[in-house]
Amino acid sequence: MSRPTLLDNVTHRDLRVRPERSAALGDARHYALALPAEFRHLQAHFPIVFQHVEGDVGFQPIVLFGLQEGQNLFLTDAGWDATAVPMAMQREPFLIGRASDDTLQLHIDMDSPRIVRLGEGEAGTALFMPHGGFSEYLEQVVRLMESLHEQAQNLPAFIEALMSHQLLEPFVLDMEMPGGQQARLTGLFTINEERLASLPGSVLEVLSQDGHLMPIFLQIASLSQLPMLAERAARR
Repeated sequence: MSRPTLLDNVTHRDLRVRPERSAALGDARHYALALPAEFRHLQAHFPIVFQHVEGDVGFQPIVLFGLQEGQNLFLTDAGWDATAVPMAMQREPFLIGRASDDTLQLHIDMDSPRIVRLGEGEAGTALFMPHGGFSEYLEQVVRLMESLHEQAQNLPAFIEALMSHQLLEPFVLDMEMPGGQQARLTGLFTINEERLASLPGSVLEVLSQDGHLMPIFLQIASLSQLPMLAERAARR
């Protein structure tokens, strides 16, 4: 559950946020939302796949961190073992809300384990300066949220392009774990490479002009990280 609240420099002047990565702060998860604009950076570390979701969009791209529920193989005692973090994780515990005039507002989840108050014994990072202005950290959060919102608006068009050309296909990921145990991930989708290769040049040109072709290729390339994920699991 979450408790989103409009952020302001009076009510929340003493709030601190813990931006580090740990299981105790909610990072013990085996996947996170990935947006096409991030694929270039994310594919160097994580497999990118698609999952079916309710609603008009139908599908969403995700990065895989583990092979089973609650398993994040990129969490270590030293923190996050990768140079990239999906924007959907970076933004926590902040959310985007809307005012009555439809303008965007910055909200914060007051039930997030990342939140501490000044004097509670946890360091954390300040949100506001002593005089009430945004801290450097909060300025970074605002820029991140603006970018996240903008890229999220482009996601439906990307998914629609994949679906209209029947480029998504289901796949099952079977891996052998240490001790001979088998691990299986189901309910995942990927790009059908044969279907992609058979598309007419005119369609590929439109996909490129619309900014969809590069993310498609990057998603396919990211699947080379699946063996690396299995290797991480074996080391654990």
